[in-house]
Amino acid sequence: MATRTLEKVTVSDAYLALMADRGVDYLFGSAGTDFAPMIEALAKAQVLGLPHPKPVTCPHENTAQHMAIGYYLATGRPALTMHHVNVGTANALNGLLNAARGQVPMLFTAGRTPINEDTLKGHRSLDIHWTQEMFDQAAMTRESVKWDYELRNAEQLETIVDRMITISMSDPKGPVYLSLPREILSLHLEKFTYTSPSRMRPAAPSAPSPEALDEAASILAKAQHPVIISNWAGRNPEVMPALTALAERYAIPVVEYRNRYIAIPTHHPMMAGGNPDPFVRSADAILVLDTAVPWQPSKVRPSADCKVIHMAPDPLYTYVPVRGFPADLSLACASDIGLRLLNDAMAEPAKANATRIAKRREECAAQHAKLEENWARKLAASQDSSPIAPAWISHCINKVRTRDAIIVKESPLQAQYLDVDRPCMVLNPGAASGLGHGMGVALGTKLAKPDTLVIGTEGDGAYMYNVPVSAHYVAAEQQLPILWIVFNNQRWQAVRGATLGLNPDGYAANSERAPLTYFSVEQHYEKLVEVSGGYGERVTESSQLLPALERAMKAVMVNKRQALLNVVCDVDPNAGGD
Repeated sequence: MATRTLEKVTVSDAYLALMADRGVDYLFGSAGTDFAPMIEALAKAQVLGLPHPKPVTCPHENTAQHMAIGYYLATGRPALTMHHVNVGTANALNGLLNAARGQVPMLFTAGRTPINEDTLKGHRSLDIHWTQEMFDQAAMTRESVKWDYELRNAEQLETIVDRMITISMSDPKGPVYLSLPREILSLHLEKFTYTSPSRMRPAAPSAPSPEALDEAASILAKAQHPVIISNWAGRNPEVMPALTALAERYAIPVVEYRNRYIAIPTHHPMMAGGNPDPFVRSADAILVLDTAVPWQPSKVRPSADCKVIHMAPDPLYTYVPVRGFPADLSLACASDIGLRLLNDAMAEPAKANATRIAKRREECAAQHAKLEENWARKLAASQDSSPIAPAWISHCINKVRTRDAIIVKESPLQAQYLDVDRPCMVLNPGAASGLGHGMGVALGTKLAKPDTLVIGTEGDGAYMYNVPVSAHYVAAEQQLPILWIVFNNQRWQAVRGATLGLNPDGYAANSERAPLTYFSVEQHYEKLVEVSGGYGERVTESSQLLPALERAMKAVMVNKRQALLNVVCDVDPNAGGD
């Protein structure tokens, strides 16, 4: 067993060395007085060239949390966040909820206000060290983390660090929370020895039992009208090739209902759009793939004899108190593993259904062709519209983007115009609908992939929730030239849509200015990016958009500056929202 030894260090020194040894690259931090020993340890590590996660200053916790999400999605490695005691933890909860619901690992930590009043190093030295103390600081996180703990002594440091990483990275993945008392971080150690590499590893991804797999294969192979419904599965880059292969081989349409991540290429003939309702009505077998909500029960339900199979790391979504979708069979597994096994298992029982599969292949192709025609018709009608149509904005983004661009979606962006043909090209990880995630995710993605064009798309309401001054600051400090597009429709369209859904003939339906749904003050968002040295431009006409995008692309790709286009746009009544 290989070990490493540090001499004459603090717990903070040892903690940073351990995190670096375990492959943690970055610490996204929003600091407070509880950070004093950690800041000293970081400064020491920088001067002496010691291994440590690189610190990134985030002026707001929301930026830090979502940078950790973006970094994981781009690399598959968890990032470390640290915030200021209880108040910083509270500010970080939006990012925590998005990570938890999206099953994204995160090493979420915060200082803990000193307990000791006057004797130990790190003791209370400011009045806030009394008023910030809580009986249970972690309580506010507990419903949304897989594990939480408070570091209590130096002897347990290696165990705690390894445990938080392995739990966070085991399926279903998710955030963990560790609070760090200032006195413990300040402790001096003559010697600290730890194993390297760690002897704790995350649990291996699971696979369905042979019996359950055979049952699922029989149901889907014999079905006349099967359908696959996907929402989150595409966050795993191995899912797109596995799902595409299965859908293509057995001619099963794939519906991406309110998808957070695209799991099948846009122009694939088995891609059946985003509306599950007609498929749910006619299906005799449904594979719900990594999807918490496959349809709206108030609108549509499958027939009584339709078999419903759920496949996901947590197919019952145990964190949701009430979820009544039928589940004739639930397969707990990594989606890519399950799909590949299912593809093989269906081969034999599908032979008896070969004629129907061939006919279904033609039907799916014809249906997809109609989708493409509808998309083209809508785009043609939008190119001269005023205000600018979201479809036209999406098309123009696709025209100027590089082949390998990554697009973060927190906007009415319409992915059918993006020619998606590879995994994780479009990211929309706000799984709890915690608005304010897109800019941090884009920053974390760009940090992980500095040579890749990253485009962050925001609705105007979502843009404000991102604490944009914080996000633009980080982009400037870390030299992350990102192209930002704000879809400015001067409202929270999702809120208005929900109101009209409940009261279609009500007072709000007859008003374009229903309370709490619109912004009455014109906002020049393009000016905010200039505060951090970026390029900003306001676009109000469809004919101006492509030239403006080309100027913004030059700022990003040639001049290496972040750029923001404030695009005044129309409302798309058919576009979903958070």
